[in-house]
Amino acid sequence: MASDDISRIELLLREHFAQTDKQLSDMRQNIRELKLEVSAMKHDIERMKRDVGFIHGWDLWLIMAVITLLAIPKIVEGIKSLLGAVTETILAIMRIFRKA
Repeated sequence: MASDDISRIELLLREHFAQTDKQLSDMRQNIRELKLEVSAMKHDIERMKRDVGFIHGWDLWLIMAVITLLAIPKIVEGIKSLLGAVTETILAIMRIFRKA
């Protein structure tokens, strides 16, 4: 009877260790798969960062171009006004020297 109990305990221990080894093997495989998934996710995140940065850059250039196009008439008007003032000043100075 004692040897039957020992044999039974050995069988139970072997089954338990076999099951534990199988679980460890499964866990290691799951860890490998998770590492691959994390690596792929990191790669995707980096690509998305570049894409967003590229889009952000183009958005800024587009906004600046639109603002510039909208501001050009005011800029031209300001330059004309400045040139007109300079011209009038020069003409006024010329009139003063001609009179003298």
